[in-house]
Amino acid sequence: MNNRDKQAGVALVVALLFLLVVTILSVTAARNSSFSLQMSSNMQDANNSFQSAEAGIFAALALAGTGATDPFTGTSNDDPFDGISPSPLENLNDPNSVTTEITLTALDRSCPRPRRSNRQGSSEGTYACDYYRIDAEHDVDLRARTRVSLGVVKTVLASQ
Repeated sequence: MNNRDKQAGVALVVALLFLLVVTILSVTAARNSSFSLQMSSNMQDANNSFQSAEAGIFAALALAGTGATDPFTGTSNDDPFDGISPSPLENLNDPNSVTTEITLTALDRSCPRPRRSNRQGSSEGTYACDYYRIDAEHDVDLRARTRVSLGVVKTVLASQ
């Protein structure tokens, strides 16, 4: 009996310490899991936003050389998809969150490299280039925002 009195309450203290350690481990694991879920959600939003903005760029490029809807006609264009039905961006998750602008930066300038002529002789001075910048932005409140810019050079016949 004397030995039993000395050990009274030790099992309770050990059990409470063990419970405290398990609780701390569980709270840490739950917190890490919550942060991982939030990070993966943010990465998914960022990827969707980038792909939507990139889709605006490629949709604008697809309009080149299409006649009446060609946005590369020597002027700037705030909405290259105006009047086009259905919109090239309608299959996006949120097509109304993408804005695309085409800005003319230089008109009738020299080209980065001269085009070669099919005939014998020089084609110097035959071609000129128009320089454009396409900006596409995807913006969803409280989620993600991405802006993508692309430079475009359009070769045209030089005015003589």
